[in-house]
Amino acid sequence: MKIGIIGCGYIANYYATTMPNHPELELAGVTDINADRAGKFSEYYGVKHFNTLEDLLGDREISIVLICTYPHTHYELAKAILLANKHVYTEKPMGMNFEEASELVELAKSRKLYIASSPNILLGEYAQGIMKALRDNEIGRPLLAYAHLDDGAVHHMRYWTWHSRTGTEWPYKNEFAVGSLLEHAGYCISLLTAFFGPAREVQAYTRCLIPDKLCRNVNDTTGPDYSEIVIEFRSGMVGRITIGTVAPRNHSLMIVGEEGVLSTDALYWDVQQKVYIQRRKDLRSTDQGDAKAYLTDKEEYTFTRPTDFEFRSGDEVNVDWAKGVAELAEAISQKRRCRLDMDHALHIMEIIDAVNTDRSFSGPQKIRTSFEPVQPVDWIRQSIA
Repeated sequence: MKIGIIGCGYIANYYATTMPNHPELELAGVTDINADRAGKFSEYYGVKHFNTLEDLLGDREISIVLICTYPHTHYELAKAILLANKHVYTEKPMGMNFEEASELVELAKSRKLYIASSPNILLGEYAQGIMKALRDNEIGRPLLAYAHLDDGAVHHMRYWTWHSRTGTEWPYKNEFAVGSLLEHAGYCISLLTAFFGPAREVQAYTRCLIPDKLCRNVNDTTGPDYSEIVIEFRSGMVGRITIGTVAPRNHSLMIVGEEGVLSTDALYWDVQQKVYIQRRKDLRSTDQGDAKAYLTDKEEYTFTRPTDFEFRSGDEVNVDWAKGVAELAEAISQKRRCRLDMDHALHIMEIIDAVNTDRSFSGPQKIRTSFEPVQPVDWIRQSIA
């Protein structure tokens, strides 16, 4: 299936370098409002450069268009792609708010097209392993989850030196302006909702603690850099999410059940990481050594992993960015529901929109949307009891 890319900036390189992991995909062309940037990108990866968006959308052989532009452009671009009768895979977020995302989903459904949104980490190995452990009742009934996505004090790092392999700098002004909530909440929320189903109510505390991040004499508005979100799921399960760019790096995930605990150390930078499990000890034990100990020591939770897949990236981020595009292409070919379902993406967008307010405290917010359960990928489906 032939893929087109809009936006040849920093993030587009991650997709282009991992596209060879999926020989069923062909990167057929790219475009960007910056002709020089598009020219360098197309030359580096050996793909066609379309001078305009209209030219790319006019290519009848391109079936899926991947949006890798700034968040505030996602809505207009996705709408144009759908109106050109092509499927959409967009970088997060789908839109800048729930209203924009809703319109895109309705438009896609009305035209019998697909729209899928990153992140795709729920397709990764460790996420599928956690899904298997939960479905196999390894820790009993889930009660509570803690997800952390603190990236460290980015404003103290030399972020202006970060460049892609095609020479594009990390878009720090846009990242700081949008803020960590809209940029990164989707990583945590997509996982927790995939594991535990739709949310019933959310509330959050959100604040910008460092308003003057742009230390290179650039005066721009900066979005929130610290957010604490609490989600109550319809199942009764509770999740707490911490997101920010102030506290030291912490990407851990912990799921507490009645019979044990699942955990990981890096919930989105390494999709092949280990999953750990601790099981509840037998309370009938007569051992008086430590009466307060109720969990076993942490050990690796083993599960079937794909054996015929050689991960290729060449970047420091161990994420197969193109896996989501491949999942969308397969769903289109098989005429089935995509595992990165548009209703799930819309549910995530409603949660983010509900807590991304001008107030520090959002207060309790009811969530109205829902989605069908996320199905395991084929390589692990057979191993689920």
